[in-house]
Amino acid sequence: MKVVESFFSIQGEGRYAGRFAYFARLFGCNLSCPGFGVRRVLPSGREIIGCDTIRAVNGEFGYSNLKANDLLEEVSNLISNLNVKPLVVVTGGEPLLWQRDEDFRAFVAGALDMGCAVQFETNGTIAPDFKFEPLKKCVFAVSPKLSFSGEAREKRLKFENLKAIFGGADAFYKFVTSGARGELAEIDEILGEQAGETWLMPLGASERELAANAARVARVCVERGFNYSDRLQIRLWNTKEGV
Repeated sequence: MKVVESFFSIQGEGRYAGRFAYFARLFGCNLSCPGFGVRRVLPSGREIIGCDTIRAVNGEFGYSNLKANDLLEEVSNLISNLNVKPLVVVTGGEPLLWQRDEDFRAFVAGALDMGCAVQFETNGTIAPDFKFEPLKKCVFAVSPKLSFSGEAREKRLKFENLKAIFGGADAFYKFVTSGARGELAEIDEILGEQAGETWLMPLGASERELAANAARVARVCVERGFNYSDRLQIRLWNTKEGV
């Protein structure tokens, strides 16, 4: 697999915020989301714009070609040394692009066999191949992209695939929003097509941006009965990567 980074940290978002976790960030995404406005300069000197995981989308930033056992050994060593089983978070980019890869499947099955819970971070545009039985035992944090992402609607919203995810495994929504009325209307539309346990998370790739949106999004959650997800990694480490 093309692995951008792997590390132990604290899950900062969604249902399992605060849990000790092992992150495996896989390369590649089927969306670019320029509307999020995160800017990075490539090694070639060209600037690109995307989301806060933009390094997982462009190969110029680099990645490692790893086997399943390379990742599983890291998890196994941690379990032996600390006697704790981390939440294993498979993220990207869009990790389900790799779902038919032999090493991807061996990694997921191996982590489950170790007794770890496995969570996927997905944009909800790709239906999991549940013929691969271990995927049914995983949890899916589904983050459909809203219009401000800059992606075309037909590319970012695949209602049939949302239905497949929520119908096949334990799943919850994690919407990134500023709390604006138009964004909330779009969230309502998505939930009307496929209901699910819902977290709203404030737009914020930096501490300053997070502070500007957090209170507004929290108020919306209280008014409408949604769960609120902060971004603990931003609170703790601001824009630092690999944490």
